[in-house]
Amino acid sequence: MKIKENISLKPFTVFQIGGPARFFLRIKTRDELKEGIEWAVSKRLPFYILGLGSNLLVSDSGFDGLVLRPEFSKISIDGNSIITEAGAKMAEVVSFALKNGLVGFEWAVGVPGTVGGSIRGNAGCFGSEMKNHVQSVLAFNANKLDFELVSNESCNFGYRDSMFKKRPDLIICSAYLKLKSGNILEARRHLAEFLKVRGQGGAKVWREFFSEGGNPSSQEVGAKTAGSVFKNVLWARKDVDMERLFSRFPKWRAFENNMGIPAGYLIDEAGLKGTKIGGAMVSNKHANFIINNGSASAEEIVTLISLIKERIHTKFGIQLEEEIQYIGFKNNLPAY
Repeated sequence: MKIKENISLKPFTVFQIGGPARFFLRIKTRDELKEGIEWAVSKRLPFYILGLGSNLLVSDSGFDGLVLRPEFSKISIDGNSIITEAGAKMAEVVSFALKNGLVGFEWAVGVPGTVGGSIRGNAGCFGSEMKNHVQSVLAFNANKLDFELVSNESCNFGYRDSMFKKRPDLIICSAYLKLKSGNILEARRHLAEFLKVRGQGGAKVWREFFSEGGNPSSQEVGAKTAGSVFKNVLWARKDVDMERLFSRFPKWRAFENNMGIPAGYLIDEAGLKGTKIGGAMVSNKHANFIINNGSASAEEIVTLISLIKERIHTKFGIQLEEEIQYIGFKNNLPAY
């Protein structure tokens, strides 16, 4: 193993924020993953699996353990299923599927991450999510130091959630994704439409996507932002009284038939677009995005997140929940 020391994590995150990893290891095979974790366990060190670094905020002090960077990304086909290693990019899987006559996964072109990270967070957009495709997951159990197969049911998928978030000892290595054969020309038209919406607009898909997280045509393409900071507020949440909220805010009934209300809408309604703390700013295009204007620290991002949560709770009586993941933090996380 070529374990390096004191490697800055900034270049490995979309936010371009964060201190160094005490130890850093690039891994190209499952066996190297096993070897790296066994090493960390033997040294009693915490470890973290770092994919493409989206949806992630690393502490200014870094991570006092071993960061493993998976670079195994093989994709193959088995009937109407795709077998993909965890390090494969979602867009690569979409392309591979279409080249092999399989459809239904075109929506995933809008997810800027790896298969492993997308399964862990049950990523989704355009009305679909990973739980609809995952048949099984091959994971490495850091407690047993062995591999095990996890069924779709055992993954316990929820909204932007899965069992893997609660079980950091289970590291996703590969997955079987169930697709279907179909009209490739039609699928490519859908793909082109999704790509258009992600970039410059497209009202048709926007209407479908709105309940899932805001207008993708107004996202900060190319900016130093980790994507959606907060989960949308689902009506199914036990602490959310839909009728009481509708009585207080009648225009919110526009979301009555959706899964919930977009976090970006609430932040916009609270007048927080453009709010700055140091180099951190709430996007003027999509209020659920926080941008690093070039000099932001993790502390400034966290402070801005705290401000947003406090303001939304005070104004609407709603507790926002983060979608973003925190790495290396011990104290001073937004707990409002």
